[in-house]
Amino acid sequence: MSQQAAASLSQDDIDRLLTGGGSPAATSQSRESDVQLYDFRRPARVSRDRLRTLEAMYERLVRSLEGWLVSRLRDSIDLRLQSVEQISYAEFLLSLNTPSASFLTRIEDAGAQQGVVDFNPGLGYFLVDRLFGGGGPPTILDRPLSPIERMALDNVADRVVSDLMEVWQPHANLRLAVTGFESIPEIMQAVEREVPVLVATVNAKFNGGTGVLSICLPLNVVEQFFTRSTDRRLSDSVGTDAERRATREQTESALRMTTVDAIARLPEFRIPMRDLLRLQAGTMIATGIPTETPLELLIGGAPRFRVQAGRVKQLRAVSVVDVLAGNDLDSLIPPQRGRTAPELRQMTAPSTDADSGLPAANTAAAPDAQAPEFADLGAALLAGGEVPFAALIDITLPVRIEVGRSTVTVGELLRLGRGSVLQLDRLAGDQMDLYVSDLKLAEGEVVVVNEHYGFRLRRIVAQLPTQALEQ
Repeated sequence: MSQQAAASLSQDDIDRLLTGGGSPAATSQSRESDVQLYDFRRPARVSRDRLRTLEAMYERLVRSLEGWLVSRLRDSIDLRLQSVEQISYAEFLLSLNTPSASFLTRIEDAGAQQGVVDFNPGLGYFLVDRLFGGGGPPTILDRPLSPIERMALDNVADRVVSDLMEVWQPHANLRLAVTGFESIPEIMQAVEREVPVLVATVNAKFNGGTGVLSICLPLNVVEQFFTRSTDRRLSDSVGTDAERRATREQTESALRMTTVDAIARLPEFRIPMRDLLRLQAGTMIATGIPTETPLELLIGGAPRFRVQAGRVKQLRAVSVVDVLAGNDLDSLIPPQRGRTAPELRQMTAPSTDADSGLPAANTAAAPDAQAPEFADLGAALLAGGEVPFAALIDITLPVRIEVGRSTVTVGELLRLGRGSVLQLDRLAGDQMDLYVSDLKLAEGEVVVVNEHYGFRLRRIVAQLPTQALEQ
């Protein structure tokens, strides 16, 4: 070995070469071959701890089924659990023989989802041969099972399903029943092809050959087994129909006890900043809102009810006049503010000459397009600067008058309808709050001027820079 090569190898690399461990490059390739991309579309739900539990469960099933088969077949058969794994239903179908001996299993309260118990040809024809009294090596035929052979194997499938329910009993209340048979895997629609399934593979060894038993269950019907402990996560509704209903009822019961803020206010109006700067105690603001206009009751910051102000004993209250539609998609989109977006025009890319790969010559109608140049604003950002307040004196700001608030539960909100009364947190004689955007500016009282609401200020709680008017 040359001195240069020796210098590039560590002592561990040299020892590996001398012991036949292969070159570092080969070792690196073997390590890279162990790396697999994580499939976010079908995340693995079977952790190592859960896998050990599943293997123990299916080992019990294998031992029970093996003892039952020995007593029925009067022949020796050795069953060994090969694996329990999560795969997609499409991958499971690809693993089956054609023709297959697949029994479809109905799962109660799982909608249209079904399980599958499949006997490969070697195991299927061995069982049929022994159940009909045969004693020699079984004959494996390349054809679907006949109706009589199917009936004989149906008893074994029923036993598999019975043992399957027994081993799952402590973890999931499965109620299964064999309801169909299929010999063509491609048309077997137990679940959707991309649905994850839990597949247990059992190897069978008997006099004259070997075979395979496959047991397939949709993963979501046993989802509670994987989410019992601290690994719960937010996901789509899973489990049986009864479990999903129970979960939904439990969630709705908890949500009904959740509290939200309810705010009663006059409809929003706008005032120029110039007028806001002149406000002082005793000033009266004309809102321009007619007195017959209902108030708004906001839930979570969004108007959900139109209400009429009143009182219950000494407390302010509101009575629901109308329930605003919240199911319409348009009602959830805030109105557009500011300038309207310019007209959108469809831009068509110039055609390309098929031979040369260059743009076609007929581009006279297309306007010249150039990349805009943007000035470097880094120096201005560091330098800073201040805009004169007078430059903003004529803009208008949203103003709202808050009548009162209340904290209610979701259950109470769901019972609100026309005529319902909601008490607020203010006494009838308490002052109301004037907000400019999100700033509480003043306190005062609502008055009526020429059949329109007005607001008389009693106290300014946020000082505005009135010196800007002098400038």
